[in-house]
Amino acid sequence: MRARNTVHQAGDGPPKPSGEIRAALKAATACSRPPMTSQGAGCFMEPFLSCGPRDGGIARRPRPGCVESRIDVRRPGGRPATDPDSSSKHAAKPQVVAYAQGARGVRCRRTPGGVGGRLGRGAQVLDDSDPRLPFARRLRALKDAAAVSVRELEAASGRTPRRRAGQPPLTLKRSTIAGMISQTRPVRPEQEHVEVFVDTCLRIARQSGRRLPAELCDPDAWDAAYWELLVRLAGVRSDRRLAGEAARRLGSLPGPPAGPGGGVGEQVPHGHDPADPASERPPTGAAFHVRKRTGPPVVTAQAIAAAKEVLAGLVGQQWRTESALRSLDDPDPIPVRWRLTGDQGLMDHPANLTPAALPLTASSDDIAALAGRLRTMRRRRLVILGGPGTGKTTLAVQLLLELLATRHDHAEEPVPVLLPVADWDTTAFPLMQDWLAARLAQDYPALRATSLGSEAPAALAARGHVLPVLDGLDELPTAARAAVITTLNRSLSASDQIVVTGRTRDYRSAVEGAGDVLTSAVVIEPDLLEPAAAAGYLRRCLPGRPRPVWERILTGLATAPAGGAGPFGTLAEVTATPLGLWLLRAVYIAPQADPAALLDAARFPGPAELRAHLFDRLITALIDTRPPSARPADLFRPRRRHDPAEVRHVLGHLARHLTHPRNPDGTPRTRDLAWWRLAGSTHAVTPAIRLALGLVIALAIATVSTIGTGLAEGFAPFPAHGVTYGLAFGLTAGLVIAFAARSWARQPPGFADLRLRGRRFRPRFRPVRGLLLGLGTGLAMVVMMWFTVGAVAATLVAGVVSGLAVGLAYGFAAGFAAWAEAPSPAGRASTPLSSWRADRTLNLVRTATIGSTAALTGGLAGGIAAGVTDTVAFGVAVGLSYALTFGLTAGLAAGRHHAWMAYLIATTRLALAGRSPRALMSFLDDAHRLGLLRAVGPIYQFRHAELQDHLSTLPAPPAEGSR
Repeated sequence: MRARNTVHQAGDGPPKPSGEIRAALKAATACSRPPMTSQGAGCFMEPFLSCGPRDGGIARRPRPGCVESRIDVRRPGGRPATDPDSSSKHAAKPQVVAYAQGARGVRCRRTPGGVGGRLGRGAQVLDDSDPRLPFARRLRALKDAAAVSVRELEAASGRTPRRRAGQPPLTLKRSTIAGMISQTRPVRPEQEHVEVFVDTCLRIARQSGRRLPAELCDPDAWDAAYWELLVRLAGVRSDRRLAGEAARRLGSLPGPPAGPGGGVGEQVPHGHDPADPASERPPTGAAFHVRKRTGPPVVTAQAIAAAKEVLAGLVGQQWRTESALRSLDDPDPIPVRWRLTGDQGLMDHPANLTPAALPLTASSDDIAALAGRLRTMRRRRLVILGGPGTGKTTLAVQLLLELLATRHDHAEEPVPVLLPVADWDTTAFPLMQDWLAARLAQDYPALRATSLGSEAPAALAARGHVLPVLDGLDELPTAARAAVITTLNRSLSASDQIVVTGRTRDYRSAVEGAGDVLTSAVVIEPDLLEPAAAAGYLRRCLPGRPRPVWERILTGLATAPAGGAGPFGTLAEVTATPLGLWLLRAVYIAPQADPAALLDAARFPGPAELRAHLFDRLITALIDTRPPSARPADLFRPRRRHDPAEVRHVLGHLARHLTHPRNPDGTPRTRDLAWWRLAGSTHAVTPAIRLALGLVIALAIATVSTIGTGLAEGFAPFPAHGVTYGLAFGLTAGLVIAFAARSWARQPPGFADLRLRGRRFRPRFRPVRGLLLGLGTGLAMVVMMWFTVGAVAATLVAGVVSGLAVGLAYGFAAGFAAWAEAPSPAGRASTPLSSWRADRTLNLVRTATIGSTAALTGGLAGGIAAGVTDTVAFGVAVGLSYALTFGLTAGLAAGRHHAWMAYLIATTRLALAGRSPRALMSFLDDAHRLGLLRAVGPIYQFRHAELQDHLSTLPAPPAEGSR
């Protein structure tokens, strides 16, 4: 419709609506309740016909499900067209805005008014009421504050990491940037453009050292501003997708601007009438599908707060359990004293630190004081250094638990999460936030059960809501340590917090290699334990009636001079660290062994000999003092009884495997024992193994096909068809699976959970996927049958039956798989054993669902085709061959998480070589319960790095038989 739209000025009498305005009015009156205007009640036509000075348009609220229409006759600047000042011939022409809102969004047409004004698509007049202008001004303010030009912004945007993992880089064109920040005709920007624009400006400002206003630095505030823009624009622009996004994220479809200012009017939920309580119901129809399907979850402050609470609960539960397994508070924390480092080359300039936090002293038995000092720092960054076994990780765990325990008074603080820094590849993850998001997704799958879904880890990491506690910087090679320091300084913004642990010598080499220290970080080191403090701690660990020789040992230890000779001097050097105290307690106090051997100066002339003796007896002592138990509450006791010699043999092999080949700088290859990397590090999935796997599958299919065809046609003189079908199908399936197995050893673990705890069994039927696969199968069957048989009736029946069967099977199978892969809200942090079980479940579920669907597809296609051309028995035999081929091939080759299958191959080979038990994960879980290993998320490590070093030096026995 191109009817002319004449708008009368004040004093010309009642304006006469033009064709399009009349059409909008007619649509509005057709579905209206009793008339209501934006300024009050009255005749629906009265505001438009009279054009009073207070109302520039007509607003209606529809009954649920009806179309909402609105006509505004306004001047630029927000004045109604009937404003008395509008009679001037120099006054700007008014504009006519027609709105129509329904279940599919908001439609709008706008035109400069006046005589002869047309409702054209490109004719828009932007004024102060347009919500794009303040958003564009805010974007320009950020660009100006960061002191970056449009050309620089274009060049740097392509190098800015995206907020969500897997997203490709996005380069903003200069025309796009100019449209986003235009002060006269700004465009409505895309969400990803705004994210890249903001992140690029913040990154450039951080690299150049510019301090930006707080309101421009908060990503959450930018997200809120963007979605507020969507709410406002949904009322003034013809954008159905925009209205759908706003409806899904904000739970309402906003109405058009009302009132003289032309601002956003009252937001009326779609289909909701405040006067009608019956309209308070969930949205249905098109609006429901738009809300559910469009775009990623919105990151709101409420969603972030909920995800933080979930993460805090998971981390607290994880490390309280691990702390109990390590006996960190039994009977009390070891009283290690910590002080500010005396090496000024390891710490930033004093001007970059918090004067109130200096000088810093702390004690492991008063962790609350250290947490309080950390909270007073301008930038809460702490580096914990020390020698081997001095309690660096223990202090980090204690600090993490204290920060979590006092979060109720500091809800705005980030959630501390302890991670092994040796797992960080700075080449694959050039920003710490990207690696942090990946580790959160792997270690805490229950985060996906929050309202943010799979976006929760990336949202928490990118917005600074996680305090990373990076443990074990010394476990990296020298070059990698320097790269971590450089990457941390590049990744951290002014408000980001961090805690890092490592050995003093290795941190010094990292600082020298990077040419810089960790910016604004306070560095602390421990004092060695005084002999009297060590003796006092050991005395509190003794049983009620200790052996009399303990009194002599502890008295001599308490009075031993520093660096003294003799048995007490040796004992004082060993017990000067928490590691030595733990060894002495585990080997002699817990099993109530006779400690008289500790006084043998000839046997232990120095601390190295005494420490090696304690390591040698550690495994036997722990097994003797912790008998097996099947009760879940017995966290400190293994599930099975183990032979100390076998445990030493297996752990020795694992220690040598982790240590060798050493890095070029002589450090061990790794400290992390990740079960899904075992196949890759042992080179278990070799070409020969893959070929053998393919041959086994080929022989299985050939055997089944031969037997089935022989039963159908007879075995005499020779089942030629069976052998032919079997070899053809078997070799095909074997080659496909052997080829797919190349990447199994490099794939990360997946997740699936069949337990009902914390959720309902509601697998959703996937009708669209089932319909598509069913249609494809049915059409393929029709084509094949038509060329094979030619009978129309049989062809159609075969196509319909096979299509329905395959479609229904796949629809239910896909829905069940999606339900199984969704984490439970009541889930816990990932452990090595739970991660292994989750990936095993995923592989079994995927093999069963995809394999059964593929088997049904192939079996029906091959069986029906063979049955109509030959006997029914022959059709059944051929269908079985097809089913087995398609089922095994699809079930084993589909998907991207095959870590459990690679693990099976690796552990089978290790067991056959006599290097590990067949049930390796159960063995490692028992070693963890015994206290020989520790768990950091889904990764095992030796309880102390020195224990791994000691076991790796043990001679490797010759390969034994199967265990």
